[in-house]
Amino acid sequence: MSEISQRGDDASARAWGVQPFRANRTLQAALIAFVLFWLWMGHDPYRKFNWWLENLLTLLTAAGLIASRRWFAWSNASYLLILAFIALHTVGAHYSYNETPLDRWLAALFGFERNHFDRVVHFAFGLLIAYPVYEFLRRVAGVRHGWSCAIVPCVILALGAFYELIEMWVTFILDPERGALFLGSQGDPWDAHHDMEVALYGAIIAMFATARIKGKKHH
Repeated sequence: MSEISQRGDDASARAWGVQPFRANRTLQAALIAFVLFWLWMGHDPYRKFNWWLENLLTLLTAAGLIASRRWFAWSNASYLLILAFIALHTVGAHYSYNETPLDRWLAALFGFERNHFDRVVHFAFGLLIAYPVYEFLRRVAGVRHGWSCAIVPCVILALGAFYELIEMWVTFILDPERGALFLGSQGDPWDAHHDMEVALYGAIIAMFATARIKGKKHH
């Protein structure tokens, strides 16, 4: 029995372009590049405590993707989108989401007083993770194309809200100074709302693009 067959619907997996990892040169190269990038970002981070705290979710996600591949493997497109998002988060973790090069450029260009890289990452979460969620709904839950495009932004919004709860719990557990740095609200009382908002916008954009591209195959 092939590696793909062991994960359930062999025909569905092949239709989405899923390949056994040992033969998937694209995914292998992407993983090697990401690991090297992660190690580079891990050198002399802004705050070591925050680096490991921010990367706790990254390590758990990686473990989950590796463990779940035995019964479900995403397409290369989804894996690359997930890696792209994690790479952006890794950059933020290196700087503790504090004055990244992009923040300094935006501040010089627009005079922003707030660092906005966290907003960029939250938007990227919706934009980049929406398609993997869409693929999961289509292949595992059997949700039709149109309904999947409508449901995905709701799922992204729910995941964004759950992450904000995780930040709140971590802040309660840690001492106030470290917890506040991890929270990264920068004095904005609506920070959590805006984070969820931009993630929702990213997911809507991604699903409009998916509906346009995938929809042609359903007519």
